[in-house]
Amino acid sequence: MTLSARKPLLIDALQYNKPERARFEEWKRGGVGCVHVTLSIWENARETLTVIGEWNRLLEQNDDLIALATTGEDIERIAASGRTAVVYGFQDTSPFEDDIELIEIFYQLGVRIAQLTYNVQNRVASGCWEPDEAGVSKFFGRNVIAEMNRVGMVVDVSHCTERTCFDAIEYSSRPIAVTHANPQEFVGTDIELNRRNKSTALIKRLAETGGVIGLSNYPKIMKNGSDCTLDTFLDMVSWTVDLVGTDHVGLGTDFYDGWPESQIKWWRAGRWARESAIPIKGFSKWPSWFQSPVDFPNILEGLEKRGFSGEEIARIAGGNWLKLFREGFVPAASARTANAA
Repeated sequence: MTLSARKPLLIDALQYNKPERARFEEWKRGGVGCVHVTLSIWENARETLTVIGEWNRLLEQNDDLIALATTGEDIERIAASGRTAVVYGFQDTSPFEDDIELIEIFYQLGVRIAQLTYNVQNRVASGCWEPDEAGVSKFFGRNVIAEMNRVGMVVDVSHCTERTCFDAIEYSSRPIAVTHANPQEFVGTDIELNRRNKSTALIKRLAETGGVIGLSNYPKIMKNGSDCTLDTFLDMVSWTVDLVGTDHVGLGTDFYDGWPESQIKWWRAGRWARESAIPIKGFSKWPSWFQSPVDFPNILEGLEKRGFSGEEIARIAGGNWLKLFREGFVPAASARTANAA
């Protein structure tokens, strides 16, 4: 049976497109069963509520293509219907402001993943542009992680310092995620965003504690940038699998489209600066083999040609994320009950 006939569930653990129907059509054409979408980076609580309202209308207006998923079962059901499951997430804890009660409120509104910080220091933890020794804050940060664990919101550390990542693994009672990053040892540091990728020691520790890393074809964190070949990307997948096995590797493209180039300044500087701490070089061209999510079959077929089995491809394509989400999206008490059963 061919790979296309098997149709493994495909989960992209991070995209930040300008939300519009053209993107949802690309998901369908690429066979994408689930996408974790970014609702906010620097937005506060009130601003994020507006974004959720906008997304809710999009879900209603495009219900032939997309539907909101808040459980692992939702993801499977929506994907089986031929649509793409949308998982709400934050790339920073700014929507929580300094109020731990907001974590449960946003959970009730459908948010299931939150990155502790986006590049810089905040009340919770330290981002990858900060000194390596800075980690999770002793009081608020630890309490935020504990509350996320309690309500069923997955901790993401993609843009965090190494110390923050290790701290989050230690303080979290549940497996955490690196939704979109690459192994630094494989990629090297001759890339534009050379503090974004993760060390070998960290990836090993993430896997030991049940976490998953989503490998990204975002040019600014990929070996050779926009000139990275499909073979080189597949080499990276194989390298990471050799390091931690097929149970802890997934995909997290960090794909974006539809935004004006001026949007980069908001992503890089937010409100905390007038200019980016790292020079803005504009959008990087996506590699020829991945111009949009329509091209996901190139990756899956490439893995098959490399000799990965159907089961291994299914885990990398989405099975590992599904397992993490199935367990991580439910409140802690519910998770204990389910495990006991």
